[in-house]
Amino acid sequence: MTAKSEDARRARHAELGKLLSSLPCPEALLCARVGDATDVAAVTAMWVSYDPVIVAVYLRPGMRTHRLVNEGRQFTLNVVDEAQNPQALLAGSIKGDDPKKLEKLALKFEPSTSIDSPRVAGAAASYECRVLKVAACGDHDLFLGLVTGHGVRDGGKPVVRWGGHSRAIGAALEGPAVKYPH
Repeated sequence: MTAKSEDARRARHAELGKLLSSLPCPEALLCARVGDATDVAAVTAMWVSYDPVIVAVYLRPGMRTHRLVNEGRQFTLNVVDEAQNPQALLAGSIKGDDPKKLEKLALKFEPSTSIDSPRVAGAAASYECRVLKVAACGDHDLFLGLVTGHGVRDGGKPVVRWGGHSRAIGAALEGPAVKYPH
């Protein structure tokens, strides 16, 4: 690679980084289990449908979590609580198939009610999902998950990823509350 093309690549990555970090996203931990194999990945997510409730997550092909979700066709999406932010950041930084990943994360798990993949104990909210569709989208695959079970923790404090940092959710702004579904 020439110095000029390397400079162009860096400029493009800086531009993309600014663009992508301008969109706030909920910070979450995705858990997948197939047989004795369990993995956790840091992800962002969004809901796509109210009825039925469907969420979307993105995973990079080649990741162990991607493989487990593809094989098992199910996962839990666990909205990170403020107290779990250090583990979420660590989960996002452990690359490859680290056999000690779960030990390093020191997360506690609890059984799901409708699928085999566990929930993360203490999460602000947990969504148990069965994979409806998978679509290749650039350098990631999009997984649409039908929510088959859920839990929302009273007093949970969800974390949002924005501007390259984890952030607490602040006070409500003036105006009417939006009731779901709307």
